[in-house]
Amino acid sequence: MSKLQFVLIAALLLVAVSAKTAQEWKTRNIYQIITDRFALGDGSKPYCDLNKQPYYCGGNFKGIENNLDYIQGMGFNAIWISPVPDNYPNQFHGYAAKNMTEINSHFGGADGLKSLIDACHKRDIWVMIDVVANHMGNTDQNYSENIPFNSPDHYHSYCIISDSDFATKNMYNIQHCRLAGLADLNQENSYVSNYLVNWIKDLVQTYNVDGIRIDTVPEVHPDFWKQYTTSAGVFATGEVFDGDFGYVASYIPSVGSVLNYPWYFNMRDIFVNQKDMWGVRTYYQNWANQHADLSILTPFVDNHDNPRFLSDQVFNNGKDRNTRIQLLKGYTTFTLTSIGIPILYYGTEQYFSGNTDPYDREPLWNSLNTNSDMYKYVQSILYAKNITNAGLQGQTEAYCDQDLYAFFRGKLFVGVTSKFNQVTRQIVTHPFSNGEVICNIFYPTQDCLTITNNSFNLVLIGGEAKIFVPKSLLQKSSQFLRSASS
Repeated sequence: MSKLQFVLIAALLLVAVSAKTAQEWKTRNIYQIITDRFALGDGSKPYCDLNKQPYYCGGNFKGIENNLDYIQGMGFNAIWISPVPDNYPNQFHGYAAKNMTEINSHFGGADGLKSLIDACHKRDIWVMIDVVANHMGNTDQNYSENIPFNSPDHYHSYCIISDSDFATKNMYNIQHCRLAGLADLNQENSYVSNYLVNWIKDLVQTYNVDGIRIDTVPEVHPDFWKQYTTSAGVFATGEVFDGDFGYVASYIPSVGSVLNYPWYFNMRDIFVNQKDMWGVRTYYQNWANQHADLSILTPFVDNHDNPRFLSDQVFNNGKDRNTRIQLLKGYTTFTLTSIGIPILYYGTEQYFSGNTDPYDREPLWNSLNTNSDMYKYVQSILYAKNITNAGLQGQTEAYCDQDLYAFFRGKLFVGVTSKFNQVTRQIVTHPFSNGEVICNIFYPTQDCLTITNNSFNLVLIGGEAKIFVPKSLLQKSSQFLRSASS
């Protein structure tokens, strides 16, 4: 065997070993970042005028790298960052590619991306990159500046996807027309499809990427996504911006996983409108009817395409801020602990409350507060999840009625409510042993119970959520107990 052959085989083995599967991603909790809005590498904090968008405000890869303590301190062990190719001017979000061969210089270029991913891996933080294979960034029919797709035959004929097309699931138009006017790539063209399939493979292998989030999945035929995700060789979750269980599920075979929009629409409705918790059981039954593996789907609290949970737009200017916050806490507790690979959108931990784009894409650099109430709250949730290894456990319903939904995953027990009346229920279905002491992770030294007659009383007051874990697990971390008590 020649030296060159040996090097090539070793490189292939390294890629095979480092590729992260869906099963491995179950151990991850994802923190979503808009790269331009998180932090600047030089530590500066420029004013970012959301009323004059779009434009770059200055966030970059080095800003994320320099603040990994902030992310890891909350308990997150994976990040999702913005698309990385060079974009058209002012398109800070990354969804308007101009040159697929270059890494966005505003973010720090190729060297900055490598440095960030290397720094993350040293901390066992996995990196998911947002990718776009549906369109390029121009909205006209002049393709000469697009690299490498600079010919009209690389694109579908000009037409615009209408709201009616989405509502009626007119798949021909959805797959062949333009979303928001963006130049729609023709994946039936062999040059286009082959380039994209090779591009994603090169991106993953060159930068040692752990996972990908795929933008605009229904806008491209599923056969292409099967080739694309196979070439990527890592966990992929796709955006199917729809609440229809069957429609969303139909893309799982070609992509592998999808953003759990049915979760988002159903749970946000239950908590915002304080509906009965029976709706949670209905939600799970609807997914069961699709025979989907919920453990590898990606539920989320907020994201960059929707107004934030605390926004006036979501609550239609109703409910006071304290009520909204309490509902957010319940919704966040449920999202981060329920079955699936959960995602928290940056700024939720600082009570960001922006309305729809561009106001939901606020800069975080003035708010990197590790002592804020919600930061600490998320930290407690993920601590409980991590010490019980709940991410690798199944989920069992413990109780459901109009006021309460409770479940457990291994030794993690969670009770949530959308109601503000006092909820008291005797729990007889749980994972604990008779005589075992369990503690509420949010008040681990004050709210502890002993399992008696194989049951315990769960009491929720004022819309609170509770997470119970065995006291014996908490005693192994005196540092957490001291922090929680202070």
